[in-house]
Amino acid sequence: METGTLKLAGTKTKYSVLKDGNNHWMQFYYTIVPERPEQIADQIRTIEQAEAEIFKAFGIEKTAAAVKHFFSSDLINHHRELVDYKKRQNTDFYFALTEQPPVSCVKLALLGMCLSNITHKFREDDVFYFDTTSGIRHIFVAHLVDPNPAEDSEKQTERIFGFLRKKLSRFNTSIEDGVLRTWIYAPHVDADYPGIVKARKKLFDSIDLTNHTHYIASTGIQGGSGDPFARVSMDAYAVTGLDKKKIRYIQAPEYLSPTYIYGVTFERATAVELGKMDFLFISGTASIDKRGEIVHSGDIVKQTERTLINISALLDSGGFTRKDLSSFFIYLRDAGDYGFVEPLMNEYSENLPAIYVKAPVCRPGWLIEIEATAGKVIK
Repeated sequence: METGTLKLAGTKTKYSVLKDGNNHWMQFYYTIVPERPEQIADQIRTIEQAEAEIFKAFGIEKTAAAVKHFFSSDLINHHRELVDYKKRQNTDFYFALTEQPPVSCVKLALLGMCLSNITHKFREDDVFYFDTTSGIRHIFVAHLVDPNPAEDSEKQTERIFGFLRKKLSRFNTSIEDGVLRTWIYAPHVDADYPGIVKARKKLFDSIDLTNHTHYIASTGIQGGSGDPFARVSMDAYAVTGLDKKKIRYIQAPEYLSPTYIYGVTFERATAVELGKMDFLFISGTASIDKRGEIVHSGDIVKQTERTLINISALLDSGGFTRKDLSSFFIYLRDAGDYGFVEPLMNEYSENLPAIYVKAPVCRPGWLIEIEATAGKVIK
C-alpha cells in the first residue's frame, strides 16, 4: 500500500493507494482535515478544493468516488451546507454524515474512498449502490433512524434493523446473507448501548447469527445523526453477487476474546475477496484481553499500545500485514488525549489516512477505540 501526506489548500491530506501489477490504481483512500478554524461554508470549500487537488494529482475522476464520510461538530447546523456540497459533485456516492467532532478543533473532517472498477451507480432514496467489473454489487444504506421520542434504544434498534431488512429485500438479499459491515451510533452511548446490544442479539438469534455461525463486523460508538429524537442510527454495507466462500470471519483469541464472551454480537474482523482485491474490515477495537476485560484502565498511552497490538493480531490472523492497512478511524472518549495518541499512531503507520474524533466508546473504561481497513491484490 502506497501512503503519503500532502499539504493542500490549507488542509492536511493523507492518502493510501492500492495498485495492481501494472501499476494502475485500484483503490484510493484519503482523509482531509482543515488546519484552521473557518465558518462552515468556507470550511467545506476548503475541503472541496483539497479534494479536487488530490484527485488531479492522482488522475482520479470524480465518478470514481464510492464513499464520502463527513465527521461534523454540529450536524444540525452543518447539514444544509453539506447537502449543497454533494449537489455540486455531479456524481453520486455513499454520503455518510456523522456528528462526531474532529479533535483538532475544526468543524469538519472527510474520509473518502474511490474505486477504479465501478461500472454503474444507482440510488433509491437512502440506498446507494453500484456495480463493478467483478460482477459484485455494493450496497450502502445510510442514516437509518427511528426518531420516535417515546421509544427507548432497544425498540429503536429493533425497528432500524427491520427497516434494513426491508430495504435489502429489494435486492433479494438479507441481513444474514448480504451485510458485511454496520456502524451503529448513539448520541448517549453510555446510557443507550445496553438496549442496542439486547435488540441486536435478539434479532441475530432469530436469523441464526450466533457464535456457531457468524456475526457481522461492526462499530458501536457515540455519534449523532442530526435528528434530535433519534437515540440510535445505523449505516450498513452489503454485497450481492459474491460467493460466500470468499468471506472469512477473523478472530485472534489469544489476544482479544470473541465478543459473545461479554454478551455482544459482532465479528472482530471480516475479510472478503472482492474481485482482484482481498479486503479486510476491522471492527471497532479497544484495549481488551482474551478474557474480555479492559486492559490498562485509565492510561491512554498503554490502552492505545494494547489496541494496536490487537489490531496487529487481527491483521496477522486474516493474512494481512501492517503494510496492507488503508485507513484508520480513531475514537477518543476525551479529545484532550489526542496529543498522546497521534504520535503513537504515526509510529505504528505513518501517513495512513486517519480520522480522529471525540466519540466515547461503549464501555466508559475504554479511552480509545480504533477501526481499520486493509487491502491487498490477490495474486
